[in-house]
Amino acid sequence: MNKATIVCGALLVGSAPAFAGPGSYEPTPEQRAKMSKMMDSIEKKVGGLVARPNSQRGEIVYVNCQTRANRAWIEESANYFARETKFRILVKDGAFDFASPKVDGNATLFVIDDEHMPPILVAPESRWAFVNVAAVAKEKRPAFFEARMKKELTRGFAYLCGAANSQYPRALTRGIVDHKDLDVNHDLRLPVDVISRFKPYMDSLGVAPRVDVTYRKACQEGWAPAPTNDVQKAIWEKVHAIPDKPITIEFGK
Repeated sequence: MNKATIVCGALLVGSAPAFAGPGSYEPTPEQRAKMSKMMDSIEKKVGGLVARPNSQRGEIVYVNCQTRANRAWIEESANYFARETKFRILVKDGAFDFASPKVDGNATLFVIDDEHMPPILVAPESRWAFVNVAAVAKEKRPAFFEARMKKELTRGFAYLCGAANSQYPRALTRGIVDHKDLDVNHDLRLPVDVISRFKPYMDSLGVAPRVDVTYRKACQEGWAPAPTNDVQKAIWEKVHAIPDKPITIEFGK
């Protein structure tokens, strides 16, 4: 594979995030023009990209079970993820039975409208999740309702399709659809890349981790508990020792 092919693939697969400005998923007009010029040049060398036959397997299905949110918003979400992931993603109309959800395809994102259900619910082992229109439909401003609904669809798809997964194989957050799959794991631990995501996430929920400092520093700051061993006792006595010589202050000229 030559360099031009590699660059062309990188541009076509990840062009939007690579050229997006801060806080945005869309390239600026200048970036878009530059990207177009680069791709035109590369396409002349390699002929663009073609889909490998039979490489795409399975499908993810949005099942629309409501009428309050515009179906076109759901289709926009499906089209966005189809471009970004190259997965086969469909939108169908159907119904949601909480007692016995009928999964369509390999994973299903139901879009429901139920005042008694939470905004998003994910059942990873069962391969389904739902996004509840009722949770954001109370917003009376049409533009805000539409924007919030689309963003909730993004959240629902992400949780359904492995946004919590790890870069390490066999993490407990991987796709598990049979409880026998759990037997592969030796214990209950998670890899470090998953654990590291907890703190920033929980900050928004008002949860902060314990902060540990050395016993010496705690003594110096004046809040250390009483010593429990000889080492801590020695540190306590040294930090709290009264100076045996008076402090003198020398004035300059």
